[in-house]
Amino acid sequence: MSVRANSIRRIAMRSAGRIALIGASLALLGSAAQAQIQESEFRAADGTTYQVLVASNLGGGAERIRVTTIAGAIAGAGSCAATGNMSGDNTSAIGGVLPPIMTLHPFGSIRRTIVLTPNDLGTLAFDGSFGGRVSLGTGGGELNVCLNAFDCAGEPNVQSLVTLDTDSGPGQVPAACIAEGLDAECDGANLRDSIAFGIAAAGDPPVCTNPANVTVNSTVCAPEPSDGFDLVEGQAIVFVYNSTLGASGFAVAVGGFGITDDDMNNAACAADTVVSATGDNDSQPAPPPPTSTPTNTPTNTATNTPTPTDTATPTFTNTATFTQTPTLTPSSTPTATDTRTNTPTATETPPPTNTRPPIPVVPSPTSPAGLVMIIGLGGGLLWALRRMTKVK
Repeated sequence: MSVRANSIRRIAMRSAGRIALIGASLALLGSAAQAQIQESEFRAADGTTYQVLVASNLGGGAERIRVTTIAGAIAGAGSCAATGNMSGDNTSAIGGVLPPIMTLHPFGSIRRTIVLTPNDLGTLAFDGSFGGRVSLGTGGGELNVCLNAFDCAGEPNVQSLVTLDTDSGPGQVPAACIAEGLDAECDGANLRDSIAFGIAAAGDPPVCTNPANVTVNSTVCAPEPSDGFDLVEGQAIVFVYNSTLGASGFAVAVGGFGITDDDMNNAACAADTVVSATGDNDSQPAPPPPTSTPTNTPTNTATNTPTPTDTATPTFTNTATFTQTPTLTPSSTPTATDTRTNTPTATETPPPTNTRPPIPVVPSPTSPAGLVMIIGLGGGLLWALRRMTKVK
């Protein structure tokens, strides 16, 4: 066959695949016989991505979804699902990426919860601050999921996250591996890479050793797949892709099959068999860059910083000036004290001088004044005696 013929054949196969995918999508939208898995994607402020898978409002006789493939990538992800209505009709589903343009998010950078059973699946909320927080349910039964513990601080019922290679035990999620080159019939000639569950694997990160064992193709009424994990109606699971995604968009995808638990279904299939297929994909742009808000904060802070420095400088200068002023006040105090001391000295001197005149002052007999006084007294005495003699 010529190269031109090969090219035409490839184009025809891809066109057929796209037509099949469109037809399957229309069938899913127009018929209640298809079990639908509900997928939600949330982006946090730092780029962390949350993929929430919920089994709710299942139809077509399915009571649970067997999830067999998931995917997450920055360059896009896709899914498809197609199923017949009669026993033995082909059914297929896949969620994955198309290499080499699309590449799965690093295996070691993905975390997940166990299968969760919220008290109200109709209440699904998301807080996109910092690393983000998913809330499922209401009241005291609300379940919270965060990549970073501090984003769930103070919230009730915080759910643990584990790596994809963790086996959570019976009735839960088995260890996962990277499945390469999966060929789902609903996807035409596309070969997708996906994350699969419960398949033998080797290496680090683990790669599925036999991708053919990953269920992406089945038939109506076939036994339920041995790989994958169940989401019973009313249950959910959360996959978290790390925070290195702040500058890029991100896409997620999922593929699985509706499983009946009894024979009450459109195709009259026995219990624990495939009755439908489901797939979904979603994409979200990069979160708004948070750099504008913190950039303004340090600018204002730097402007205010020198203001207290200038204010403090004149304060210290004025303090030294006032210290010298009180020094002059005590200097005038001694001056007033001397003036008051002279005034009482002149006032109190006369009183003691008036009380002393009655006291005679007798000179010493040996002093010149004493001799004069004795001679005077003697002379006076003689004069008095002579006068008395003359009178007689």
